[in-house]
Amino acid sequence: MITKIWSDLPTFREVEFGVAMNVVLADTNADSEETESTNGLGKTTLLRIIHFCLGSDFAKERTLSHPDLYDTTFSLACNERDIYFEVHRNTARPKIVSVTWHFVADLSLEFERDGDLAIMSVEEWRYALSARLVPEARLPDEPMKFNPSFRSLSYYLIRLGKEAFAEPQTAFKNQSGLSRRIDTSFLLSLNWPIQRQLHALQETRASVNAALRAVANAAEADNENSIGDLEADRVLLEEALAKREKEVSEFNLREDYHELETRLQAVDTKIHELLNDNHADGRLLTYYQESAQETPLFDANEPVEILRDAGALFRPEALRSLKEVADFHRQIYANRKQFLAAEITRLNDRIKIRNAGIAHESAVKSAILKTLSSSGALDALIALQRGASELTLKLEALKARIEDRKRFDRRKDELTRDISQARTLLKQDLDDRRATIDEAIVLFGDYTRFLYGVPGKLGVDVNREGYQFSFAIDRMGSDGVDQMVVFCFDLVVATLRARRGGSFLSLVHDSSMFADVDPRQYGLALQLACRVSEAEKFQYVCCLNVGALPRDHLGDLDLEPYIKLRLSDDGDAGRLLGKRLRPRES
Repeated sequence: MITKIWSDLPTFREVEFGVAMNVVLADTNADSEETESTNGLGKTTLLRIIHFCLGSDFAKERTLSHPDLYDTTFSLACNERDIYFEVHRNTARPKIVSVTWHFVADLSLEFERDGDLAIMSVEEWRYALSARLVPEARLPDEPMKFNPSFRSLSYYLIRLGKEAFAEPQTAFKNQSGLSRRIDTSFLLSLNWPIQRQLHALQETRASVNAALRAVANAAEADNENSIGDLEADRVLLEEALAKREKEVSEFNLREDYHELETRLQAVDTKIHELLNDNHADGRLLTYYQESAQETPLFDANEPVEILRDAGALFRPEALRSLKEVADFHRQIYANRKQFLAAEITRLNDRIKIRNAGIAHESAVKSAILKTLSSSGALDALIALQRGASELTLKLEALKARIEDRKRFDRRKDELTRDISQARTLLKQDLDDRRATIDEAIVLFGDYTRFLYGVPGKLGVDVNREGYQFSFAIDRMGSDGVDQMVVFCFDLVVATLRARRGGSFLSLVHDSSMFADVDPRQYGLALQLACRVSEAEKFQYVCCLNVGALPRDHLGDLDLEPYIKLRLSDDGDAGRLLGKRLRPRES
């Protein structure tokens, strides 16, 4: 518990606390609500100093980071199970903490020793606080993610800010639902590791669902309607690939394939040349044959008869000349006939020779074609292999898509099963811890009955997200009921921690806890806190305003003996810091 708070600021009002009831009283007639400006006397600032010394995030601190408090060291002393330690933290060096060496000596931390002090980072200090003050929140061989830490739990024990007094499970602004459930279950001694496991499973399932949605969107873009469609595509691809691989395996590769192709082209050219020559000789042969069949029409007497009919008279010498002409023509015809016969014979012989060449070249061509049809070239084989590789890649990509969708589906089913099992285990564990829960329910009922005459209800159940807590007081018409629900819950937690031998048995309430509360319930709450803290032997610190004290409802409670620090608005000396902070420049 906290025993002392002080500072190297010369004007600071040092304060010491003891067990049971401790009162910080602001002696003012107005309820000066503490803000981040300079209006308050220092009640809330005192709580901020406690959090600062216990490792709070200085980047979010507005009051202690004020320029007027630069290079100010605040110190806090605690006594935990007869182990006394001090911690010092300076606003100019907020990332460094000095703490009593023996408090952290046996922990696995990085620090430098300076006499009786250990100098360490604020992160190491937070770890040390969790290890020392809430060791049951550390699971062996597991990371600290989602584990309760002393930092998060301290906001329940030392509530700060309006949000902290609106609802029992909420200790600070923007607190996650997981943090509320885990911290509350830890404070009530429930099975928070299963709650953490359930959340981790739900987070993983959410990621899987997101992946499934992404896969579904991609499938929709590719017109993939279902896994069945993909499987059908897979079968067709496998069949096409098998055929292509068979072609590759049966392919007869010839190294002289291109040489054979060249020879085939040469044979084709030769055959075409022979055919063209035969065609030309054939037409000439036909002409010669037709010419050889013609009969000469020349008659040697025909010219003489024509001339005689015309009245011509010939001498014997002239008639002899005509006969010689006729004989000349007969000789020319005979010579022509001999020439045609020789040419016809020559052309027939040439055509026969070419036909034999055509037959030979055709036989060569057939042999080459047969060879080519039963084998292939290297580039043809490469083309077949490339086609097989492309089909293989398509098939593997398709199988990967199918496997991804199946894997995500299987993982989702597994997670759904594991989540269901975790919930079942959480419910069974809740039944096993019924005595512990019943103790908290009874305490909450007793404390709320003391305030309102009827018992309130603290409900603990398991829903889809894990533990579900409910708090109710049947006096909704009264002012400040929400604050009193928080007050009773905090008192229940402090009682249970004291009974179970917990560490840091301190409960600190700011004056905001009692703002707007009916005077009767306000007075009864102070009486209850005093009685319970003394009976259960834990420390209760409350910051109160004189002007709002329910003097007529305090019963036999005399607050005077419990006042550890009296603040006053009568001059700066009465303030916690001993001075008024200047307004910040905007």
